[in-house]
Amino acid sequence: MKRRELVDHSLSKTIRSPQQILRRGSLFHMTMIYLTMASALLTLAGTVLHTILKADTSDRREALFLTSLLRAEQQLRDDADAGSLKAESAEVMIATKSDQTIVTWSIDRGILNRVVRQGETKTATDRFIFPAGSQVLFQQDETGTIVVRIVEPSAFVKYSAAGHGGSNLQKPVEVTNPRVNSAIAKPGVVEIVLRGVTP
Repeated sequence: MKRRELVDHSLSKTIRSPQQILRRGSLFHMTMIYLTMASALLTLAGTVLHTILKADTSDRREALFLTSLLRAEQQLRDDADAGSLKAESAEVMIATKSDQTIVTWSIDRGILNRVVRQGETKTATDRFIFPAGSQVLFQQDETGTIVVRIVEPSAFVKYSAAGHGGSNLQKPVEVTNPRVNSAIAKPGVVEIVLRGVTP
């Protein structure tokens, strides 16, 4: 009886179930599967984070453009209603009010500057900063109508990592105004039409 038990006991050590046989060597494969899944998840998380940061930069740039555009349009229309406008050139426009106050609008690489003078005294100044890559110019036809053209930045303009857009004065011309085929990316144009004096 004792001998039979010993034989059975020895056999139980050598005989393995099919489940035990299948588990042999599976640890390495499971580890590789987990590593592959973790790598894919990390790559996806990085891509999503980059997209979110890029969208935030774009939103800030659009907010800066729209804010400056609304402020500039309101002030331009107030000056046009209060006096006479005349475009001296594509970059300078002068508004003369009834009290002899002279308002000078000038363009400096996408930045609108407004200077108010009473005689020889400068009484007020203001700046309307558009994102880097924006272009602004004045046009006046023979009827006196003045068009302020504001060209939105190209999609190929590179901005700083801070995402605030920056101004044109902080970047070279080839960076703020890259040459882009209009068939590839046509920039948006905003026109503000004002009543001016007949030249």
